[in-house]
Amino acid sequence: MLAVAIIMGAGMLLGFLLKAKKKTVVVNERLIGYAIYLLLFLLGVSIGSNQEIMNALSTLGLVALVVAVAAVLGSIVVGWITYSLFFKK
Repeated sequence: MLAVAIIMGAGMLLGFLLKAKKKTVVVNERLIGYAIYLLLFLLGVSIGSNQEIMNALSTLGLVALVVAVAAVLGSIVVGWITYSLFFKK
């Protein structure tokens, strides 16, 4: 965990030092997008190769749908409350 915090801190420091270089920022954003796509692909490969998950996919799919809908609705409600309390004049 300490290694993750150190790496993240080093990245934040490097980002702070390089933020004035617009081309570096644009390239970095593009690389981040590709890294996210790669991680999602590898997650799919990992899930697809796990026979236990694949066998329980119908049950897990319903639970995942309920959790996703609840998360979205919860975010909307909390966002609306925050807007009403702090930003609405």
